[in-house]
Amino acid sequence: MSTKPEKDGCCRTVTKFLFSHIGLCLMVVLYCVAGGFIFEHLEKNNEEQICYESRSEYEPMQSKTINSTLNIFYQNGGIVNDKAREMMVLQLESVLETFRNNSLAIGYNGRWCQLYGQPNGPSYDWSWPGAVLFSVTVVTTIGYGHIAPKTVWGRLVCIAYAVLGIPLMLLCLANIGDALADIFRFIYAKICCLGACRKKKKDTDQVVPIQNSETVGHWNTDKKSMACNPMSQVAPMDTKFTRMASKSPTDSMDMSDTRRLTSAGSRGGGKNKVQIVPLDLKKNDPVILDDDSDSDDDDELENRKVTVPLTITMIVIGGYIFGGAVLFGLWEGWDWLQSAYFCFITLSTIGFGDVVPGRDFDNPQVQAQLMLGSIYILFGMAILSMCFALMQEEILAKARWIGQKLGILEKEAED
Repeated sequence: MSTKPEKDGCCRTVTKFLFSHIGLCLMVVLYCVAGGFIFEHLEKNNEEQICYESRSEYEPMQSKTINSTLNIFYQNGGIVNDKAREMMVLQLESVLETFRNNSLAIGYNGRWCQLYGQPNGPSYDWSWPGAVLFSVTVVTTIGYGHIAPKTVWGRLVCIAYAVLGIPLMLLCLANIGDALADIFRFIYAKICCLGACRKKKKDTDQVVPIQNSETVGHWNTDKKSMACNPMSQVAPMDTKFTRMASKSPTDSMDMSDTRRLTSAGSRGGGKNKVQIVPLDLKKNDPVILDDDSDSDDDDELENRKVTVPLTITMIVIGGYIFGGAVLFGLWEGWDWLQSAYFCFITLSTIGFGDVVPGRDFDNPQVQAQLMLGSIYILFGMAILSMCFALMQEEILAKARWIGQKLGILEKEAED
């Protein structure tokens, strides 16, 4: 009987962790890593098989093109004059055009298929880093299109992978975006605003210790007055107190003394109020003198929500794109415009696929470049989600302010 509550508590703990900030990020990373292994297993062997098939179609076509070229020279008998030269050019152009169109139709890229996996051989498109990058582009809906599954099982798994991965990625972005927005807002308030954006109200309650009656002496009916802290609410100087033995806080004064206190308070203009304290308090007990006339003002929030200006969020987005442009420019040898173009197309989830990292298969660092692209995309999507959350708050605040100025919206009452 006791095992069921323990299982329920364990399941509740696991569920709470999975839907936390760390849990969602960890699930997305593990999901992409698992997708890399799955798609590598499904498509890697098929990639090599396609290479052999396309090369088997390319080699006869290449031989035919060579023979056609030699036949052109043989028919002209080696005589090169203006008329024969024009005829040879037309024939060669026709042969080369046919060769080009057939090569594009076959899709052969000139790789030596038997050298796949060798140190100096071509790299697999569906290696594990390449498959991870493909998985990231699927769940983030970027979809470069530089590689795509060709097998039946690969396409079916891709559909199921996207159906589960896209909602998970959106949930993670919404969750981590709000968390990063709170952190960035806190940093902006502390560093950029130097604490001025957050208004804090000091407590107006003053604690006044009651001195021992032995040191102060007995209170007379009409000669002694209360000595209070200058920062607190003090009673008028002509207010008189009577020391009486009280049974309860409400019976500490009789009706005549109450009327005398009321009349004294009215002569003082009603500005100061006196809180009646029972006289049977213990030694050195503190008393809080509080003016409750403005109790609504004490409900002011200590921390007002800070909105980050649009210029700051745009600087963050531009800085991330600029950093990625510098990094990919060094790794891929791209110029700054091509690198910045790739970063923008990636972060905006447009994903044309005309510029993709890790396509130079002769580069020994191609696998590292693919992993770098995956990490850049994941971090970039999180930062972009944070910036969108901050921009949304700022735009709503500006729209509310404009509406109040135009009289469309009522001004919010200050707490």
